[in-house]
Amino acid sequence: MRFYRLDSLPPGLFYDEAFNGLDGWKLSQLSVSRWPVFLTGNQGREALYVWLMALLHRANGLSVWTIRAVPALCGALLTPALAWLAWEVAPWLGVKNRRSFALWSGAAVLCLFWSQVFSRYGIRLSLFVLIETLLWAALWRAWTADRRPQTADSVSISQSPIPFWLLTGLFAGLSFYTYLPARLLPLILLPLVVAAFWQECARLLAHLPGLALGLVVAVIVAAPIGIYFLQNPVSFTTRVDQVTIIGREGRDGAQGLGANIAAVAGMFAGTGDANPRSNVPGRAALDWLLAPFFFLGLLFALGRFWRLAHLWLLAGLGVMLLPTLLSEFAPNFQRAIGAIPFVVLLIALGLDGLIRLATRLWSRGQLAYLAAGWLIVAASFGLTWRAYFGEWANLPDLFPAWDVGFTRVAEQLAAADDGVRTYMTPRGREHPTLGYLLEEHPGTPLPQGFDGRICVRAATGVPARYFILDKEDFRTESLLTGIYPQATVTTSVVETVGTVWARRLEQPAGGAVVFPEMQSQPVPLNDGIALLGHQLFPPAGMEAGATFYTRLYWQVSAPPAADYTAFAHLLWRNEVGDLVWLAGADRPPGDGSCPTTEWLPGEVVIDELQFALPAELPAGDLFVAVGFYTPADGVRLPIPNASDDQILIGPLTRGDR
Repeated sequence: MRFYRLDSLPPGLFYDEAFNGLDGWKLSQLSVSRWPVFLTGNQGREALYVWLMALLHRANGLSVWTIRAVPALCGALLTPALAWLAWEVAPWLGVKNRRSFALWSGAAVLCLFWSQVFSRYGIRLSLFVLIETLLWAALWRAWTADRRPQTADSVSISQSPIPFWLLTGLFAGLSFYTYLPARLLPLILLPLVVAAFWQECARLLAHLPGLALGLVVAVIVAAPIGIYFLQNPVSFTTRVDQVTIIGREGRDGAQGLGANIAAVAGMFAGTGDANPRSNVPGRAALDWLLAPFFFLGLLFALGRFWRLAHLWLLAGLGVMLLPTLLSEFAPNFQRAIGAIPFVVLLIALGLDGLIRLATRLWSRGQLAYLAAGWLIVAASFGLTWRAYFGEWANLPDLFPAWDVGFTRVAEQLAAADDGVRTYMTPRGREHPTLGYLLEEHPGTPLPQGFDGRICVRAATGVPARYFILDKEDFRTESLLTGIYPQATVTTSVVETVGTVWARRLEQPAGGAVVFPEMQSQPVPLNDGIALLGHQLFPPAGMEAGATFYTRLYWQVSAPPAADYTAFAHLLWRNEVGDLVWLAGADRPPGDGSCPTTEWLPGEVVIDELQFALPAELPAGDLFVAVGFYTPADGVRLPIPNASDDQILIGPLTRGDR
């Protein structure tokens, strides 16, 4: 269930998975003593999951399977972990058949599509659920254990709770290295301590040394990340601040806490998560076979809410649903992941409770009832298998949701591996999916990047290859086919629904390179940059506030040493001959997508800047001044024989191009 077709389903390699994979690969090259407790990239992540991935990268190398094997293993281990937890808590819940209750709990998690998705998704959620479950299992074992030896079949068995209090502290401390909801686990304990003081005061007092020992272990284990958060409080709050709805009513479709409560309450049998990465959009968290038993178990727990174990179930479910209740896009299965152990136990409690009620009506039917319970669980397992490997696997939405397009481009880059200079627009170079999948092909560099909607990098004198994301970049293909009249354009990647996701343009060696619309004005600058020419697009009539477009052609002879900011300023020459600034624009080339430090020799970088005309244009000559400066100090890039280190284009003929 967890490992079948793991390297191909989900399809592609999603951004977050690849980001974790790159971090895991980097850590695998370092000594363990240099591994951080918190990773600041990609909005910040606790590091335990990446540590495990680093160990697996050392053993297995780079692959999609390596990235997903850790959550798959955690998902597989969740079955025995839940069986253990159910076995320990069963006497406190008053279940009729402890063994069946434990086995149902272990099996029922395999029936949750919710759990299946995140057991095969290369992020840290599955690890959190496993450690959370082990924490509660160890806690209930410690709480139940007796210091007095007991005899079973004449064999003396020590029931000392100390090892289990130590385990409880260990898992509690480790949980803070997994996922954000771990910070809410103490909220579940608060009502339990109150209830235990009321109902089990003698037991609580007897266990105080063990509780204190477990707390000390938890604090020691969690101390490194706790110290990190004290030193870096922004890391502790950043992600929470990004997604909370508190104080942000109506943002991103969330209509406040009331709407979220209704959405989360309805996710179990009504409308579930709409994100195709987490769910068949809208599919309920529980199928029609298990949902009735969950609600029945919930009813049983509510009916005995004052009892310690039932209170724990209710508190655990409520607290672990808080992350999705208090954040945008509810219901969000990812943020509610910590509720899975409590949901599973409530399903098993409902099954056990129904059998207990049925046995009162016909005591001889117990075996038949148990068999019926297992048939229901088996049928639910079949529904989940079919939903995941059939319905969900064939969703067209998985193509964009799992970055399949970038995965296909990476495969084509690795397959080509011919040294041709390669570019990608409007995004891709920075995408971790490309970075990870090409990491195992050291001879295949990442494609050069630019946003072709505002800046184009045209290679000259060498063969070149361009991947153009068809839906996002509306103009690069037509611009490049004009520059490269001998280039060929083919479809590179097609989406599941048949639409083109990316096109591939190939400029052959020795192919012609022309700039048919450019007005030549060659001017050498410094640091390997020269102006080749320009195009100006003054608005007709030069109305106040209208947009003035400039297209500048920069020729590169050597890699520039600094990241410069480009400028295009509209100047007026007054009566005494001085140039007066009227309007202009300053920004890095391509608005940061074509930084000058990435420019390569032989390129012509076509950059566009635009600005709004002032309210009044004085009579007289107008010029456009262009150039570069370093943003840190405002010092302009030197231009030989140019006053003020700027190139003047003009004077302009008003109203003409």
